[in-house]
Amino acid sequence: MKFVDWLKQKLNTFVSPQSPAHATRRNRRRDYHQRKRWHMREAEPENDQTSEMASESNNDERDEQIEKPDVVIDAEPIDSAPTEPAPALNSNVTFFYVDEDGQPIKEPDILNGCSGQRVSIQLPSFKKYYLVSIEDFSSYFEDFDQQVTLKYALKEGLPVLIYYLDIDTGKVLHRVKIISDKLGKAYDIHAEAINDYRVINNTGQTYGYFDERTHGVIFYYRRVDWKTVQRVEYYVRLKAAHKVFNEPNGKVLKTGLPANVITQIFARIDTTDNQSWLNIGGFEWIKNAELEPSDPPTNHLIPPITKTSRNPVMLFGTIDFVPGRSVEVFDEPYGNSVGALENGSRISIKARIVDDQGLIWYELADQSIIFNEYVRVDE
Repeated sequence: MKFVDWLKQKLNTFVSPQSPAHATRRNRRRDYHQRKRWHMREAEPENDQTSEMASESNNDERDEQIEKPDVVIDAEPIDSAPTEPAPALNSNVTFFYVDEDGQPIKEPDILNGCSGQRVSIQLPSFKKYYLVSIEDFSSYFEDFDQQVTLKYALKEGLPVLIYYLDIDTGKVLHRVKIISDKLGKAYDIHAEAINDYRVINNTGQTYGYFDERTHGVIFYYRRVDWKTVQRVEYYVRLKAAHKVFNEPNGKVLKTGLPANVITQIFARIDTTDNQSWLNIGGFEWIKNAELEPSDPPTNHLIPPITKTSRNPVMLFGTIDFVPGRSVEVFDEPYGNSVGALENGSRISIKARIVDDQGLIWYELADQSIIFNEYVRVDE
């Protein structure tokens, strides 16, 4: 046992021997690291000061945070529930409806609402007016009262058409005149002065107001030298040859009537110079002289007054006379009346007839004849 105890004692006190070279390396390593630390401290003195200042600043901030006391307001505790918004203001929007002169055409509409609320209104419509402008319109109610002005203008009324006709011949003496204005505006129509004619009658309202209907006014004229005009129907026998005129005291036509001819009379005109004229059909007249009343002929004794040329055509057209009136059609040029056609009637033309007086007639599909001045041919 003594040996064992002795051996343990030796082992505990045993130190591994070091060579001089090994000891020198360890000492040199320790000196190197020590010198390196010294050099780093000498090279960065400013960094050390900055670090120290930063460290002191951080310490100061921490001290402030630690030393700064909490601010306590001596007040009643606030309820954690959300507060209600302030109530919106009420205001009015007034809508005014005026005409072009600023005169009201309807009582104003007044709308009430809260500020910020959208304005909702259905604008009225007027039979006689249309909207032209809106002033100061706003889509929302404001904090203050507002006024909106809606300006309206009168609509255009339908026109009044004015015609000027020779009552005896149906001849148009003046171009058709058309007048128009705003609805409700008044009109007052007077006949035009036409040389060698006088007004003897009229149809239609010569004064009134423009409205939503088309109105027609017809002024009828008669030659100033025609004292009386009579519609008649009888026969005469010519005692002598007669010249034929295109109108009383008018132009002499190329073809006359021989003596002893029996012809029908359709009208008689007495002029202011004491002459009397008889219409023998269409635009042909003879003097009321050297003739006598007669019974109708038992056979056709009247030779053709004029020569005509007939050219077949295929045309369509419209009767263009006077609104609401009819125009006569004949069995032949300068012949007998066989009916009448209303203004605006559609017709089919199968022939064009030209007489030796240069006048043009149309032969219609039913063989009736009409003067070309009363037809508007389709283009």
